[in-house]
Amino acid sequence: MKKSEQTKAKLVEAVITLIHKGKKISVASIAKEAKTAYGSFYRYFNNLDEVHEAAIIDVALGVAEDLDKKLEKEKSNLFKVYYGWYIAIDLYKDAYIANWLIDHPSSINKAWILTDPKTLNWLQEAIKQKEEPGLNEENLRHFKMAIPYLHWTYQNTLRELLRGRKSIHVYLDLMNSINFLDLPRKTHKKYLKKVADHIK
Repeated sequence: MKKSEQTKAKLVEAVITLIHKGKKISVASIAKEAKTAYGSFYRYFNNLDEVHEAAIIDVALGVAEDLDKKLEKEKSNLFKVYYGWYIAIDLYKDAYIANWLIDHPSSINKAWILTDPKTLNWLQEAIKQKEEPGLNEENLRHFKMAIPYLHWTYQNTLRELLRGRKSIHVYLDLMNSINFLDLPRKTHKKYLKKVADHIK
C-alpha cells in the first residue's frame, strides 16, 4: 500500500475508533487519533461527511468479508443470505452511526451495493445446489428486483433500533413483511427461525 493510501486508511480507521469510543468527531480529533497532521485530512476528504461515508463502506466491506469466512463451513447458502441480512441490521445499531445514516441514506446504500455481489453469489449457489424444491432463477430475479427496496427500508430499521428494539426483533419484522426471495411462506419462516436460533 502506498504511503498516501496508508494515510487515508488511517483517517478512516480513526473515525471508526472514535465512534466506538463515543468521542466527538472533528477534523482535529480524527487527525489526532490517526497521528497525522491536521492538513492531511483535506488531501483526501473535502469534509466530515465524506470520511464518514468512507468509514461506513469500510466497515460494511470488512464485515461482509469476515462473514464469508465465518460461514465457510455452513452448507446452506440460503441460510447465509438470511443471516447476512440480520448482520446488516445489527451492524449499525450504535446510536451515533444510526442517526448519521438516517440523515445520509445514500451513503449506506453505496455500501450495500458493494456487498450485494456476495449475497447474489450465495443465492446463485443455492439455486445450483437445489437447496429447496422449486428454487430457481425466478427467485434470483425477484431478489434483484427487491434489493433497492430493501436498501431504502433500512432507514426504518435504524429508527426501530434507536427506539431500543433488539436487532433480531427488527429483523424478523422486516423479513416477515418482505419475502425478499419469493419463497413459499413456510420455507421463508423456516430460515427466519434458523437465524433466530443461531443468534441465541
